[in-house]
Amino acid sequence: MREDKNKFKMKLSRLLFYGIGLLLIPLLCVGCSEDDPGTQDQEEEEQPDNRAIKEKASFKIGAAVKSSHLSIEEFANTLEGNFNRISAEFEMKMTPIWGSETSYNWEKFDFLVDYATSHDMEIHGHVLLWYREYPTWFKNAQYDSAEFETLIKEYITTVVSRHKGKIASWDVANEIFNDNGTLRVDEFAYVTFDDPIAFYGRCFQYARDADPDAKLFYNDYNVVIASGKRFAISEMVKRFENEGYPIDGIGGQFHYDVNTPETTIENGLRDMANTGLLFHISELDLKVNVNRSNAYQFTAGEQQRQGDKYQAIVEIYESVLPDEQKFGITTWGVTDQYTWLTDFWHEKEYPLLFDASYNKKKAYDGFLAGLNDSED
Repeated sequence: MREDKNKFKMKLSRLLFYGIGLLLIPLLCVGCSEDDPGTQDQEEEEQPDNRAIKEKASFKIGAAVKSSHLSIEEFANTLEGNFNRISAEFEMKMTPIWGSETSYNWEKFDFLVDYATSHDMEIHGHVLLWYREYPTWFKNAQYDSAEFETLIKEYITTVVSRHKGKIASWDVANEIFNDNGTLRVDEFAYVTFDDPIAFYGRCFQYARDADPDAKLFYNDYNVVIASGKRFAISEMVKRFENEGYPIDGIGGQFHYDVNTPETTIENGLRDMANTGLLFHISELDLKVNVNRSNAYQFTAGEQQRQGDKYQAIVEIYESVLPDEQKFGITTWGVTDQYTWLTDFWHEKEYPLLFDASYNKKKAYDGFLAGLNDSED
C-alpha cells in the first residue's frame, strides 16, 4: 500500500514538472523572438551610418577648393561624393582677378563656376572686399574717397554680374573688425572714408543691384568666441537694416582647435542667432597640434578628440539655430593633404575630414553623427 502511494507521488511530481516547463517555454522564447522590437532596435543602432554628410544634412555642406586640385581624380571624387557646395579658397579674391583698372583675369574664376554648375553643386563667392587682397596697383594709387568708391563699385558690379544667377551667395566684406569690436586701422576703407560702415553698406547695395537673387554675407573669424566683435557686427547689422542696406547673413570662419570651449561656441552662436540672419559656418577646420610641437603624433586618441569636437560643433549648430537660419557648413578644404594650416600653423597638422590618402577620419564620423536626420 505504501509502495503504491510512493509511485503515485512520483507520477504526480513528474506531471507537475513537465506541466510547469511547458508553461514557461513561451515566456522564455519571448526574449529571443525575431519579432521582438527591443532586439530590432538594438540591431538597428549597431548598424553603421554609411551616408555621405551631404545626404544626411538638411542644409548645404561645402568645401573650399583650388582649381588645380579638381584635376586630381581622388580629390574630385571625394569632393563630389560628400559635398554639394564649393567656395573658392583663393581664386575669387580681388588680387587674382583684378589686373588693372580695366583688366580682369577670369580663367580660374570661370572654371570654378563651370565646374560647380556641371557637377550640380552650389557655389559661394568668396570674397569681394578683404583688406589683404587689394591689388598692389590699387594700393599704390592713393585714390581719394570718391575715386576709391567709383572703382570699387565698378569692380563689384563687374564681378557679381558676370555669373548672375549661378553664384548663389557672396561674402561681400571680410574681417573689418578687431576682436574687441574696433575697426581695423590697416583696412583701406578705414583710412579712406570718414564713415567706413556706410561705405560697406553701399557696397552691399552694389552687390544686390548686380544680382538681386544672391544672398549677401559679412564674414569674419572668431565671431562666436569674441564678444566685442559680435557686438560690432550686430550693431552694423542694425544700422544696415535701419538705413536700408541689404544683408542676408553672417559667416563665422570657425578656425578653432580641439580645446576651444563648446560652451563659448554655443553662447556666441546663440548671440548671433538673435540677429535673425542666416548663419554660415564658412571656413571650418580644427587644429589638433595646439602647441605646434615637432614631436606631435596624431594618435588614435587625438583622432577621437577631434572627431568629438567636430560632432559637438555640428550638434550646436543644429540645436541653436532655427532651421530657417541654417545656411550651411563649409570646411576649409577637403583633405589634410591640402590645408593652409600646414604652412600657417605647423607641418604636423591634420585639421580636416579626410586624411592625406582621402580616407574618412574620426572627424568625418563625428561630423556625420552631429547632423540631424534630414526629413527629405
